[in-house]
Amino acid sequence: MTLSSYRKSSPALCCIAALVAGLLLFSLPSVAAPDVSAYDSPPNVLEGHQLVEALRTGGYVIYFRHGITDHSIDDKDWENLANCKTQRPLSDQGRKQMRGIGEAIKALGIRVSTVLSSPFCRCIDTAKLAFGRAEIIDDLRQGFVDDKAATERRARALRKMLATAPSEPGTNTVLSGHSGNLQAVTGIWLREEGAAIVFKPVPVGTFTYIATIPPTRWQELVRREKKIFGW
Repeated sequence: MTLSSYRKSSPALCCIAALVAGLLLFSLPSVAAPDVSAYDSPPNVLEGHQLVEALRTGGYVIYFRHGITDHSIDDKDWENLANCKTQRPLSDQGRKQMRGIGEAIKALGIRVSTVLSSPFCRCIDTAKLAFGRAEIIDDLRQGFVDDKAATERRARALRKMLATAPSEPGTNTVLSGHSGNLQAVTGIWLREEGAAIVFKPVPVGTFTYIATIPPTRWQELVRREKKIFGW
C-alpha cells in the first residue's frame, strides 16, 4: 500500500506513513549496535491477511536477520568467511526455526525468486534452510570492522537492494543479513534473530517500510489463514 493510498484512506495513517517515509528516504546514522527503543520498528502498514495477500501478489523485499545462533561461540576470523568453524553458527533451535519459517511461507503461497545472503555462514544457512538456496553478496556482510568508506559503500549497496523490485512478477526478493547493516540504512534495529522486515521498492528508486514480522508470526499467519478460509 502506497503513501498516496493512505492519504485517501486516513489522515492519521497518512501522518504515520509520512513519518515512516521520512525515516526511510534515507540518512546514514551510526552503525553502532543500539539497545534503545528509538531504533525499534515503526507501526506496521499492513497486518494479517492484508500482509499475506500483498506478499502473495509479490513485488516486495523481505530482509531477514539470521536465525537463532549459538552465542557461546564467537566470530574469530573476519577474513576467511568460507571457514564456518571460526564463526558463530546457527544453533539447533535456529536451524529448526528457519526450516519452520520456510515451510510457513510456502504454505501461505508466498513466492520467492531471488535469495541474497551475507557471506557469513549463519546467514547462508538461514537462507538455505528456509528457501533452499542463497546467492552470496559480499556487501551484505556484517561490517563492524569496516572503515568509513567500506561502511558507506555497503550502505549504498543495501539501499539499492531494498529499492530493487523482484525481477520475476508475482515474487518477492529475500535478503539474509545482520541487524547492523539494516540499522545503518533504515535506523531500525532487528532485535530478534530470525525476524524479518518487509519493504516495498517504489519507482523513484527508493523504498518504503511495510511491516516487521517476528519469527513466530509466520506460523500464526498460517493458522489464521486456515481458520478464516478453511484450508
